[in-house]
Amino acid sequence: MPMPIKKIYLLFIFLFLCIPSISFSEDAVQVSTSSELPVYIDADIITYDKETDAYHAEGNVIVTQGDSVIISDKMDIDMLSSIATAEDNVEMIDEGGNTLKGDRLELEIDTKAGTVKNGRLFYKKENVYVSGDEIRKTDKETYDIKKGEFTTCDCKEGESPAWKFSANEADVTVGEFLTAWNAFFHIKDVPILYSPFISFPVKRERQTGFLFPGFGFSELRGFKMDNAFFWAISDNTDATFYLDVETNRGLGKGAEYRYILSSETKGEAYVYQFKEDDIDRVREFRKSIKNLSRPETASDNRWIFKFKHETVLPYNTNLKADINKVSDDEYFIDFGKSLSEEKKKAYASEYFTDFQKYQFDRSLESLETNVSLSKSWEKFNLVAQFRYFDNLMSVKDEDTLQRLPEITFTGTSQQILKTPFYFSLESSFVEFQRKIGTTGERLDIHPRISFPLRPGGYFEFTPFIAYRNTRWWVDNDIVENEYNRNIYDTGADLTTTIVRIFSFEDEEDGFQKLKHTIRPKITYTYIPDDDQSDLPSFDGVDRIGKSNTIAYSINTILTGKFLEDKNTYTRDLVYLDIRQSYDLNEAKRDIISTTDKRKPFSDITAEAILKPFQWINLTARGQYDVYDNWLERYDTSIGISDRRGDSLYAAHRYIRNDIEYLDAWARIKTTESIDLTYRIRHSYKDNKTIETEYGLDYRKQCWGFASTYTERLEEKIFMITFNLLGLGDVGSFRKGIADEKPGLKTGK
Repeated sequence: MPMPIKKIYLLFIFLFLCIPSISFSEDAVQVSTSSELPVYIDADIITYDKETDAYHAEGNVIVTQGDSVIISDKMDIDMLSSIATAEDNVEMIDEGGNTLKGDRLELEIDTKAGTVKNGRLFYKKENVYVSGDEIRKTDKETYDIKKGEFTTCDCKEGESPAWKFSANEADVTVGEFLTAWNAFFHIKDVPILYSPFISFPVKRERQTGFLFPGFGFSELRGFKMDNAFFWAISDNTDATFYLDVETNRGLGKGAEYRYILSSETKGEAYVYQFKEDDIDRVREFRKSIKNLSRPETASDNRWIFKFKHETVLPYNTNLKADINKVSDDEYFIDFGKSLSEEKKKAYASEYFTDFQKYQFDRSLESLETNVSLSKSWEKFNLVAQFRYFDNLMSVKDEDTLQRLPEITFTGTSQQILKTPFYFSLESSFVEFQRKIGTTGERLDIHPRISFPLRPGGYFEFTPFIAYRNTRWWVDNDIVENEYNRNIYDTGADLTTTIVRIFSFEDEEDGFQKLKHTIRPKITYTYIPDDDQSDLPSFDGVDRIGKSNTIAYSINTILTGKFLEDKNTYTRDLVYLDIRQSYDLNEAKRDIISTTDKRKPFSDITAEAILKPFQWINLTARGQYDVYDNWLERYDTSIGISDRRGDSLYAAHRYIRNDIEYLDAWARIKTTESIDLTYRIRHSYKDNKTIETEYGLDYRKQCWGFASTYTERLEEKIFMITFNLLGLGDVGSFRKGIADEKPGLKTGK
């Protein structure tokens, strides 16, 4: 090797071994730390100082550790102290996709604690933005903020969000709370409200804390503020405490407790007490509705207690309790709700309900408490109930009939040994109690024997005979009497089922098959005439009328099978049921006057449900008098909805010489942000509108409001509720002649 080249080669080796720093620009460099996860550095230029054990990176710096990433223009990493310092266009992304941006970042690599100057923090899941002059990460998911701001509004950097909170100091824990001191609420950049302390959840799951208060005003209640504290006791239990202030009326206090002990045991309890300043003043506001025919039994102390529980005990035994008690018959006039049918169905489908969203209807006439214990076998069922009724139309319940207890034992049709005969059973025992009036016990046993036949395999012919024994032990305040009734009934059923399937499988998508099912049925029933006028009378079981009738019914169903996106589903397109009976005794009875006419045919009853498309549902139920050629009663409804969000619901009810009213509700989605709503309840019999409501819902990305104007017979109410994304309803303003109790918050 020539001498000059050899010298250069030796110099290169000397420099590599002795000079403490080197520079290179290659793929990502792995850095060993005390953490279990290695750190990788990638940049345009990476310099390593061997003496100080430090790295310096410049240009498109990307540092990764597990699922965490730091991006900046330049970064220094001190391996001895495990501290990284990043500057210029700093961005840190954690394992959950949350981002932290700023001008300068100092980070402890092992603990991931650090400080960002002029930081901007974004929680991806909750869509929460937090910014501050200094953001210090104290733990894996905890931050301290100096001179910070908080919002859930999306906006470009440099623009002002639609709303925000600002504070001198704040603490944030991911998935839990943001807590701030000396805070202001801003609309755009204008401060609107001040609070020395605020705390908001930054998670969608339930969390212990104060719920945002609701505000309102009415002539009856004055200024009102509803406060609630939610306590997430454990994963399967929680509670909510209430304190409601009404300056012109009184003070309300309450508590709600919910629990799910297992998949088979759950329950909830609610108690609320409202102390009226003057109940007579409250009644003045509802003079126009004549107190809804309720007796004036309320005092200044108003309360409600509700308890609901269900559990499965050993040996397939079910225990259920639904206990309801109120202080007075007027309670639901003031604290009840008039819900739309759509909301009633939605709330009724949930076991746990928001007690004030699903308060009992204002027109409720009776309140029931029921505790039941049931046991099921393969062919038999035993149910024991304690049923207590509170008659809200009576000053006292002393004459209200209570069923304490009511026990039923039933058996489904089952073969008797290996004979062709089948046995079924209906039986009950009831103890009727009340303070004033006839009381007693009743035992009713109704076994039945049937003999099902299938002549030719085309029909099902089932003759039957049944025996009924009923015994009463009655106490009428004078003497105890025992009564007995023996009666039988017999008859036969004749039915068949016809099914035909039409195929349209040539279609690639959509309608594939149509199944048409027809089930006609004829039933003959005979019950002999038996004088029962001297027997006790508690309910319909105590009077079994004579019968010699032939009844027919026709049931038909059209079921469609559809193919959509390679998935099949079925839907009943048409359901129709028609039935009527013919009374042989009435057809043969003697005419007693010139105007007397035999009327052996009963009314025709019919029910139809049509759902030709997924976006429409029509129902109709009616009863037609064949002699007067007039509808005795009917209920009709139509529901329409589309994918855009428009919907319409209308129901019309008619009972001859009694009631006729319309209940209709509509929502029109005028734009992506605005919905218009309308509801009307109109009585045709009284020729007056019971309730009309106009509504406007407005939504933006991070805020919105819902406003309604409602006219009722006794009041006119305007209500507006604002909503901030991530915070829920922040308050409501109501104004009117009278007002209803604001909605309870579940905290769920």
